[in-house]
Parts: sequence; structure tokens; C-alpha cells
Amino acid sequence: MKYKKTLLIALGIVALCLSAYLIFNQWNKESVTIEEKPAVPKAGVVIPVIEIDEKRKIPVEEEFPTSMEEYGIQEAIHGMSHQKVSAEDKWGFIPMTQDRVARLIEVVEANKYVSAPVYLDILNRWASNDFTRADKDHNAIWDLQEGNIGKASGLLSIEEERAFIKKHFKIENE
Repeated sequence: MKYKKTLLIALGIVALCLSAYLIFNQWNKESVTIEEKPAVPKAGVVIPVIEIDEKRKIPVEEEFPTSMEEYGIQEAIHGMSHQKVSAEDKWGFIPMTQDRVARLIEVVEANKYVSAPVYLDILNRWASNDFTRADKDHNAIWDLQEGNIGKASGLLSIEEERAFIKKHFKIENE
């Protein structure tokens, strides 16, 4: 009898914690709007791109101050790349917005990071809505961070990207 009571209490606590976790994650999702736009044509093919706009909680200059450490740049690029790439495991999700990309370019140009050419190559392409190498971009950062789990294996389709955004962010215009 005591065993059943203990088991019920434990299950209740687990259910309560799981419910709180799920509710908390829904409330704390970034609020974003998405718009599908044609990208720069590549070899005569126009690849659609999802562009995110978000209601900012803090200014981009506070999110990415000029004094950012190099690892912070890597984390930002890595987190944004997850929206575009297929990988078995992904940790960290940052909405990829044009203002974030532009701000990161400013921060990289204002500092003397060891891997600045890599960051600028990636960010300048992204600023032009060119995500055709986003999986390679992800893996370049992943290599700099000495990653061993979660290597990108390709690009997400537009439908997969939309599902990713829906899972990790609160879409307001749907």
C-alpha cells in the first residue's frame, strides 16, 4: 500500500514538472512573424527563403554588444544556422533575422577575431539571403567549436524550415 502511494506521488510530481516545463516553453518562445520571399537566383533557379521578423525584447545592440567574445559570435551563428540545416541533434535556437545578421557583421568588423574571415564569409552571404551553403556554414562553426555531435547533414526544405520555426518560435501571422 505504501509503495502505491509513493509511486502515485512520484508520478504526480513528474506530471506536474512536465506540464510546467511545456507551459513555460510555450510562453517563453520568441514571438516572430515569417514571410516567404524569393532569394537571389542560383543557376537560373529561384529558391524561396523564409524571412523572420520578431518583436524584440531587447535591442540587437544589447543582445550582441561590440565587446562580444569570439565564442559568442560562434554561438550566435551556430544558433541561427539551426533554422536552415538538417542535423541529428541541435542545441540552441536563435531566430535568424536580417538585423541580427547585420549586427553580427558590425561586431565582427569592429574586433580582431581569429576566425573573422570565416564569420564574415558566412554572414555576408546570409545578408544577401544566400543560404545554399548553410549546412557547410554550420559545420565550419561546429568544427571551430570542436563539435562531436550534431554535424549538419544537409539543408532543410522550405516545409521543414517552416516546421522548425513553428516548433521553436511563436509565429504570430499564421
